Amino acid sequence: MAGSLSHEPIFGRMTTMDHVETSRPRPDLMHVRLKGAGRYNLMSYAMLHELWQTANAIQADPGIRAVVVAGSDTHFSAGMNLKQNEVRDYREFDTEQRLAIHAIGARACAAWEALDAVTITAIEGYCLGGGLAFSIVTDFRVAGASSMLGAPELLNGMSMSWQSVPRLVSLVGPARTRKLVMLADNIDSATAESWGLVDERAADGQAHAAADALAQRLLDIAPAPLRMTKHAIAQSANALNHAVSYMDLEQYVTCQTTDAHGAALDAFFKKR
Repeated sequence: MAGSLSHEPIFGRMTTMDHVETSRPRPDLMHVRLKGAGRYNLMSYAMLHELWQTANAIQADPGIRAVVVAGSDTHFSAGMNLKQNEVRDYREFDTEQRLAIHAIGARACAAWEALDAVTITAIEGYCLGGGLAFSIVTDFRVAGASSMLGAPELLNGMSMSWQSVPRLVSLVGPARTRKLVMLADNIDSATAESWGLVDERAADGQAHAAADALAQRLLDIAPAPLRMTKHAIAQSANALNHAVSYMDLEQYVTCQTTDAHGAALDAFFKKR
Protein backbone atom coordinates (compact mmCIF):
# COMPACT_ATOMS: atom_id res chain seq x y z
CA MET A 1 0.00 0.00 0.00
CA ALA A 2 1.34 3.42 -0.94
CA GLY A 3 2.63 5.37 2.01
CA SER A 4 2.68 2.38 4.38
CA LEU A 5 5.72 1.33 6.38
CA SER A 6 6.93 -2.25 6.48
CA HIS A 7 9.39 -3.37 9.16
CA GLU A 8 10.92 -6.82 9.15
CA PRO A 9 11.25 -8.05 12.75
CA ILE A 10 14.86 -8.12 13.95
CA PHE A 11 14.21 -10.85 16.53
CA GLY A 12 12.50 -14.16 16.09
CA ARG A 13 10.96 -16.20 18.89
CA MET A 14 14.34 -16.67 20.60
CA THR A 15 17.88 -15.48 19.89
CA THR A 16 20.86 -16.73 21.87
CA MET A 17 24.24 -15.04 21.87
CA ASP A 18 27.15 -16.06 24.06
CA HIS A 19 26.23 -13.78 26.96
CA VAL A 20 22.72 -12.46 26.24
CA GLU A 21 19.58 -14.44 25.46
CA THR A 22 16.47 -12.84 24.02
CA SER A 23 12.99 -14.25 23.59
CA ARG A 24 9.79 -12.72 22.30
CA PRO A 25 6.73 -14.18 24.01
CA ARG A 26 4.50 -11.80 22.08
CA PRO A 27 5.17 -9.35 19.23
CA ASP A 28 5.31 -6.25 21.47
CA LEU A 29 7.24 -7.76 24.40
CA MET A 30 10.92 -8.75 24.56
CA HIS A 31 12.58 -10.78 27.30
CA VAL A 32 16.34 -10.33 27.73
CA ARG A 33 18.40 -12.53 30.03
CA LEU A 34 22.02 -11.96 31.10
CA LYS A 35 24.11 -15.12 30.88
CA GLY A 36 27.08 -14.31 33.07
CA ALA A 37 29.88 -16.23 34.74
CA GLY A 38 29.64 -18.32 37.89
CA ARG A 39 27.01 -18.53 40.60
CA TYR A 40 26.70 -14.73 40.85
CA ASN A 41 26.11 -14.20 37.11
CA LEU A 42 29.12 -11.91 36.69
CA MET A 43 29.27 -9.50 33.77
CA SER A 44 32.00 -9.24 31.14
CA TYR A 45 33.08 -6.81 28.46
CA ALA A 46 31.83 -9.32 25.88
CA MET A 47 28.41 -9.22 27.57
CA LEU A 48 28.39 -5.42 27.44
CA HIS A 49 29.10 -5.52 23.70
CA GLU A 50 26.17 -7.91 23.24
CA LEU A 51 23.91 -5.71 25.38
CA TRP A 52 24.83 -2.73 23.21
CA GLN A 53 24.07 -4.72 20.05
CA THR A 54 20.80 -5.94 21.55
CA ALA A 55 19.70 -2.40 22.39
CA ASN A 56 20.41 -1.25 18.83
CA ALA A 57 18.40 -4.16 17.42
CA ILE A 58 15.47 -3.46 19.76
CA GLN A 59 15.45 0.20 18.75
CA ALA A 60 15.40 -0.83 15.09
CA ASP A 61 12.25 -2.93 15.65
CA PRO A 62 9.31 -0.58 16.38
CA GLY A 63 7.07 -3.51 17.17
CA ILE A 64 8.84 -4.01 20.50
CA ARG A 65 7.19 -1.73 23.05
CA ALA A 66 8.32 -3.25 26.35
CA VAL A 67 11.43 -5.11 27.45
CA VAL A 68 11.96 -7.13 30.63
CA VAL A 69 15.61 -7.73 31.55
CA ALA A 70 16.61 -10.44 34.03
CA GLY A 71 19.70 -12.26 35.22
CA SER A 72 19.85 -15.85 36.41
CA ASP A 73 17.12 -17.39 38.54
CA THR A 74 19.14 -16.65 41.71
CA HIS A 75 21.11 -13.46 40.98
CA PHE A 76 20.68 -10.55 38.60
CA SER A 77 24.44 -9.87 38.63
CA ALA A 78 27.04 -9.20 41.30
CA GLY A 79 28.95 -6.97 38.88
CA MET A 80 31.93 -7.31 36.60
CA ASN A 81 34.03 -10.47 36.58
CA LEU A 82 37.41 -9.46 38.04
CA LYS A 83 38.99 -12.61 36.60
CA GLN A 84 38.54 -11.59 32.97
CA ASN A 85 41.71 -10.59 31.16
CA GLU A 86 40.71 -6.95 30.73
CA VAL A 87 40.61 -6.56 34.52
CA ARG A 88 43.15 -9.08 35.78
CA ASP A 89 45.85 -8.05 33.30
CA TYR A 90 45.11 -4.32 33.30
CA ARG A 91 48.77 -3.44 33.86
CA GLU A 92 49.59 -4.81 30.40
CA PHE A 93 47.43 -2.18 28.66
CA ASP A 94 48.42 1.43 28.03
CA THR A 95 46.07 4.33 28.70
CA GLU A 96 44.53 4.42 25.23
CA GLN A 97 43.90 0.69 25.28
CA ARG A 98 42.23 0.94 28.70
CA LEU A 99 40.00 3.75 27.50
CA ALA A 100 38.96 1.68 24.48
CA ILE A 101 38.27 -1.40 26.62
CA HIS A 102 36.19 0.32 29.27
CA ALA A 103 34.19 2.64 26.98
CA ILE A 104 31.67 -0.09 26.17
CA GLY A 105 30.06 0.13 29.62
CA ALA A 106 28.83 3.69 29.17
CA ARG A 107 28.00 3.04 25.52
CA ALA A 108 25.79 0.04 26.35
CA CYS A 109 24.05 1.92 29.17
CA ALA A 110 23.39 4.94 26.96
CA ALA A 111 21.89 2.75 24.23
CA TRP A 112 19.51 1.10 26.69
CA GLU A 113 18.57 4.38 28.31
CA ALA A 114 17.66 5.86 24.91
CA LEU A 115 15.27 3.05 23.89
CA ASP A 116 11.75 4.01 22.86
CA ALA A 117 10.49 0.77 24.42
CA VAL A 118 9.71 0.87 28.13
CA THR A 119 12.27 -1.19 30.03
CA ILE A 120 11.93 -3.13 33.30
CA THR A 121 14.67 -4.92 35.26
CA ALA A 122 13.67 -8.04 37.21
CA ILE A 123 16.10 -8.44 40.12
CA GLU A 124 16.71 -11.56 42.17
CA GLY A 125 19.59 -11.98 44.62
CA TYR A 126 22.59 -9.72 44.15
CA CYS A 127 22.44 -6.60 41.99
CA LEU A 128 25.84 -5.06 42.62
CA GLY A 129 28.39 -2.86 40.86
CA GLY A 130 27.95 -3.17 37.12
CA GLY A 131 24.67 -5.00 37.70
CA LEU A 132 23.32 -2.01 39.61
CA ALA A 133 24.77 0.43 37.07
CA PHE A 134 22.98 -1.36 34.25
CA SER A 135 19.70 -1.74 36.14
CA ILE A 136 19.33 2.00 36.72
CA VAL A 137 19.29 2.81 33.01
CA THR A 138 15.97 0.96 32.73
CA ASP A 139 12.69 2.69 33.47
CA PHE A 140 11.52 0.38 36.28
CA ARG A 141 13.07 -2.11 38.69
CA VAL A 142 11.17 -5.01 40.31
CA ALA A 143 13.07 -6.84 43.05
CA GLY A 144 12.64 -10.13 44.86
CA ALA A 145 12.19 -9.81 48.61
CA SER A 146 15.69 -11.09 49.49
CA SER A 147 17.59 -9.20 46.82
CA MET A 148 20.51 -6.94 47.73
CA LEU A 149 21.66 -3.85 45.83
CA GLY A 150 24.99 -2.10 46.18
CA ALA A 151 28.02 -0.43 44.62
CA PRO A 152 31.31 -1.89 45.98
CA GLU A 153 33.63 -0.20 43.48
CA LEU A 154 35.41 2.06 45.97
CA LEU A 155 36.33 -0.95 48.09
CA ASN A 156 38.40 -2.17 45.13
CA GLY A 157 40.08 1.16 44.46
CA MET A 158 37.76 1.86 41.52
CA SER A 159 35.40 4.73 40.85
CA MET A 160 31.74 4.25 39.90
CA SER A 161 31.68 4.66 36.13
CA TRP A 162 29.35 4.15 33.13
CA GLN A 163 27.98 7.64 34.01
CA SER A 164 26.09 6.00 36.88
CA VAL A 165 26.54 8.57 39.65
CA PRO A 166 24.19 11.24 38.26
CA ARG A 167 21.59 8.56 37.49
CA LEU A 168 21.73 7.44 41.12
CA VAL A 169 21.48 11.03 42.35
CA SER A 170 18.41 11.52 40.16
CA LEU A 171 16.80 8.39 41.57
CA VAL A 172 17.63 8.52 45.29
CA GLY A 173 19.22 11.93 45.95
CA PRO A 174 22.79 12.90 46.93
CA ALA A 175 22.71 11.76 50.57
CA ARG A 176 21.61 8.22 49.76
CA THR A 177 23.99 8.06 46.80
CA ARG A 178 26.81 8.86 49.25
CA LYS A 179 25.76 5.95 51.45
CA LEU A 180 25.44 3.60 48.50
CA VAL A 181 28.64 4.55 46.65
CA MET A 182 31.02 6.26 49.10
CA LEU A 183 30.33 3.90 52.02
CA ALA A 184 29.67 0.94 49.70
CA ASP A 185 26.73 -0.16 51.84
CA ASN A 186 24.55 -2.90 50.38
CA ILE A 187 20.83 -2.33 50.91
CA ASP A 188 17.96 -4.80 50.93
CA SER A 189 14.98 -4.57 48.61
CA ALA A 190 12.73 -2.99 51.25
CA THR A 191 15.22 -0.17 51.80
CA ALA A 192 15.74 0.17 48.05
CA GLU A 193 11.98 0.52 47.56
CA SER A 194 11.72 3.15 50.30
CA TRP A 195 14.55 5.07 48.62
CA GLY A 196 12.96 4.90 45.15
CA LEU A 197 15.72 2.70 43.75
CA VAL A 198 13.23 -0.18 43.39
CA ASP A 199 9.70 0.42 42.13
CA GLU A 200 8.04 -2.83 43.21
CA ARG A 201 8.90 -5.82 45.40
CA ALA A 202 7.86 -9.40 44.78
CA ALA A 203 8.25 -12.71 46.55
CA ASP A 204 11.58 -14.41 45.95
CA GLY A 205 11.59 -16.08 42.55
CA GLN A 206 8.66 -13.96 41.35
CA ALA A 207 10.43 -10.80 40.20
CA HIS A 208 10.22 -11.76 36.53
CA ALA A 209 6.51 -12.57 36.76
CA ALA A 210 5.87 -9.26 38.52
CA ALA A 211 7.91 -7.43 35.88
CA ASP A 212 5.85 -9.11 33.16
CA ALA A 213 2.66 -7.98 34.90
CA LEU A 214 3.99 -4.43 35.01
CA ALA A 215 4.91 -4.68 31.33
CA GLN A 216 1.35 -5.72 30.53
CA ARG A 217 -0.01 -2.65 32.31
CA LEU A 218 2.33 -0.46 30.28
CA LEU A 219 1.44 -2.21 27.02
CA ASP A 220 -2.22 -1.43 27.65
CA ILE A 221 -1.38 2.29 27.36
CA ALA A 222 -1.44 3.97 23.95
CA PRO A 223 2.07 3.78 22.42
CA ALA A 224 2.70 7.40 21.43
CA PRO A 225 1.74 9.06 24.75
CA LEU A 226 3.67 6.41 26.68
CA ARG A 227 6.80 6.86 24.56
CA MET A 228 6.66 10.67 24.78
CA THR A 229 6.12 10.57 28.53
CA LYS A 230 9.01 8.15 29.05
CA HIS A 231 11.42 10.47 27.21
CA ALA A 232 10.01 13.61 28.85
CA ILE A 233 10.61 12.17 32.33
CA ALA A 234 14.11 10.99 31.38
CA GLN A 235 15.08 14.38 29.99
CA SER A 236 13.67 16.21 33.00
CA ALA A 237 15.57 14.01 35.44
CA ASN A 238 18.79 13.51 33.50
CA ALA A 239 19.33 16.57 31.34
CA LEU A 240 22.70 17.38 32.92
CA ASN A 241 23.91 13.82 33.45
CA HIS A 242 26.37 13.81 30.58
CA ALA A 243 27.69 17.26 31.45
CA VAL A 244 28.63 16.20 34.98
CA SER A 245 29.96 12.72 34.14
CA TYR A 246 31.42 12.88 30.63
CA MET A 247 34.91 12.16 31.95
CA ASP A 248 34.12 9.37 34.38
CA LEU A 249 35.75 6.90 31.96
CA GLU A 250 39.01 8.83 32.23
CA GLN A 251 38.56 9.01 36.00
CA TYR A 252 38.12 5.23 36.16
CA VAL A 253 41.29 4.65 34.14
CA THR A 254 43.12 7.10 36.41
CA CYS A 255 41.99 5.07 39.43
CA GLN A 256 43.60 2.01 37.84
CA THR A 257 46.99 3.70 38.24
CA THR A 258 46.64 4.12 42.02
CA ASP A 259 48.29 1.92 44.63
CA ALA A 260 44.88 1.34 46.23
CA HIS A 261 43.50 -0.28 43.09
CA GLY A 262 46.54 -2.47 42.58
CA ALA A 263 46.56 -3.57 46.22
CA ALA A 264 42.83 -4.36 46.17
CA LEU A 265 43.08 -6.54 43.06
CA ASP A 266 46.27 -8.24 44.25
CA ALA A 267 44.52 -9.08 47.52
CA PHE A 268 41.48 -10.37 45.63
CA PHE A 269 43.53 -12.80 43.55
CA LYS A 270 45.76 -13.83 46.43
CA LYS A 271 42.68 -14.69 48.49
CA ARG A 272 41.55 -16.99 45.68
